[in-house]
Amino acid sequence: MNSPAGAGGAGERTARREPFFTASNLLTLSRVPMGALIWLRPFDPVYLLSLMALAAATDVLDGWVERRLLERAGRDPDSASTTGLWLDPLCDKIFALSVIAAVMVTRRPPLFLLLLIVAREVIQASVSAAWRLVPAVRARLRPRFRASVLGKAATVAQFCTIAAILTGHPWQVPLALATGGLGISAGTLYVLRAWRAARKRRSP
Repeated sequence: MNSPAGAGGAGERTARREPFFTASNLLTLSRVPMGALIWLRPFDPVYLLSLMALAAATDVLDGWVERRLLERAGRDPDSASTTGLWLDPLCDKIFALSVIAAVMVTRRPPLFLLLLIVAREVIQASVSAAWRLVPAVRARLRPRFRASVLGKAATVAQFCTIAAILTGHPWQVPLALATGGLGISAGTLYVLRAWRAARKRRSP
């Protein structure tokens, strides 16, 4: 996971001036072509699990590389605002949704399992759609597309549940329930963060 955000406009302006194709961002971006590679062999569980493991490795490594780069530049990794703050969760979602779609097509899991797996994405997509389409919601929410610990935990749980479905493991339902709980918690945090950001923007 890339380093957490700092507050405010100055940090965001600094992030926009920074190079986009840094080593950490390239690691993050690598999950996008991995999402496409899934469709070369979507019926092969070993192939899918290998890509998932590789994507998870890049997810750990990009944060480690970014922290080292920030420390070399004399910046605090715990407060710096960088491109990775929004790029990391975006690439996570692109890869995860590609995996989920492949599992839907090849394994056809029960609908309730699928709903539990995508609970977080449903909440976030609903909030984003309401923000774009409903003026009253736009006045009260300001979505912030940024990684969180809960979000990362939900992604790990998604991958574990998908791995269980691919291998026919009996823990499919318990893992899906855990994924749903973490997903709903991460989605709720997303809504609260959007509400706080809008409130901060409105305050003098």
